[in-house]
Amino acid sequence: MFSERNIPKLIILTPIITVLLVAFFTIYFFIQNQYNYFEEESIRLEKEYLQRQEDILKKEVDYIVNYIEFHVNHNTKLNDNELKNEILKYTETIRYGKHGYIWIHDTNYYLKAHPFRQDRLNTYDIDLTDAIGTFITKEFIDKTVKSPKGVFIEYFWQKPGEVSFSKKLGFFRLYEKYNWVIGAGLYVDDIQKSIFQNKKLLEEKIDKYVRLIVFISFLIILIISLLSFLMSKKITEVFQKYQENVKKKELLLEDINKNLEEKIQIAIEEAQKKDRAMLHQSRLARMGTMLSMIAHQWRQPLSEVAGILMELETASKFKKVDDKMIKESIEESNKLIQFMSYTIDDFRNFFKPDKQKVHFYIEDPCMEAISLINASIKNHNIDLHYNIKMNYEIYGYRREFAQVLLNLMSNAKDALIQREIKNPTINLEVDYIDTYAIVTIKDNAGGVENEYIDLIFEPYFTTKSSLQGTGLGLYMSKMIIEKNMGGELSVENVDDGAIFKVKIKAYNE
Repeated sequence: MFSERNIPKLIILTPIITVLLVAFFTIYFFIQNQYNYFEEESIRLEKEYLQRQEDILKKEVDYIVNYIEFHVNHNTKLNDNELKNEILKYTETIRYGKHGYIWIHDTNYYLKAHPFRQDRLNTYDIDLTDAIGTFITKEFIDKTVKSPKGVFIEYFWQKPGEVSFSKKLGFFRLYEKYNWVIGAGLYVDDIQKSIFQNKKLLEEKIDKYVRLIVFISFLIILIISLLSFLMSKKITEVFQKYQENVKKKELLLEDINKNLEEKIQIAIEEAQKKDRAMLHQSRLARMGTMLSMIAHQWRQPLSEVAGILMELETASKFKKVDDKMIKESIEESNKLIQFMSYTIDDFRNFFKPDKQKVHFYIEDPCMEAISLINASIKNHNIDLHYNIKMNYEIYGYRREFAQVLLNLMSNAKDALIQREIKNPTINLEVDYIDTYAIVTIKDNAGGVENEYIDLIFEPYFTTKSSLQGTGLGLYMSKMIIEKNMGGELSVENVDDGAIFKVKIKAYNE
């Protein structure tokens, strides 16, 4: 299907099919949305219509109450009973809607006015039930007494002149002066017919709108399909020319690819040689650092051994040597020689590579690095301050981490010596911020030149002479922290020096 021969057909058909599918789903979702809109609008219309019918009922009852209050307040000719009878007769004449009328009970459950139950007037009407057996007179009056301002109640009752029962919605309000419960009602099936007619009109309106949109959509599809066909045909012609050019270039690529594997293999071998050379140079640099530090560590004990020998020589010349002095000199010399031997073991273990990652407290490699460089720093009158604020566990290669710290402090020391800084200082600080252990090494050597600050972690880049540096120390340090231990090593200039920051995940458990 996707062979080279079928590609021109695919180029022609794909946009057409895509347009058809997009149009189909667009129309489908549009129609679906319109019908959803119809459902929502139908519900809204139904609620609004029911609300209007409820307002009609309330309005009719309020009208009667206002009528009663007006005649009660302005009556000057009739006594109280005559006025009541006039009002009751008037209410029986009121009609609204198709089957609407007004009736009145008093709070003692007596029927006072009803246009279609004349035989029950002034009788105890509490036993009156609707089609489902509900004592509706009792329900009307009891609920109205509890809510004298008005209450809506549903029940089942016969329409005037009909035998069957229909669901009816009634509204009742208490006229407190006469203890009358005034009621008005509407039959729900009459309401539903009006609602159905409104829904029908809405449905016809939406159907007409949908038909218009569908017609316009298919017209647009036809136009787009025609344009797609013409454009696809042009694309096919361009593609055929492209195929011809590709065939020509394929022949050229075949010639080039014949020697490609050999070239890649040669490039890989050269890269591996460079990596091995970098590692070798790094080891040599670390060996030079180690020898330099051993020399500083040995300088003081060697001076003390030389002093002991000179003291023995002087005592021998003056014939003051005795067994006790020789024994003490030998013991003191042995202590110094043993210290020098321990120094060799410390450096040898320190530079031995770790084979696997372990959890370790960050203070330990910090103190190891400080102990190894301390003698060299003191020899150049450099003040070293350290502050371990937080000592959390980290996960990684302990010796390599200590070597990174040693390398950063060595670089700081070399910068202070090279620039002949007065009151040279190195500060090492360990802190904890947002689940990360932060080790900072700051000096007052003036900082890194701005033109070099983005290059100092590159391999073979160094500002030292060829005899003092290989340009691999910071590069290897960054590889250890970021590639091997998942941390971050960065540098920035602050105040009167540079600050190197090691950020690595800490474990507070």
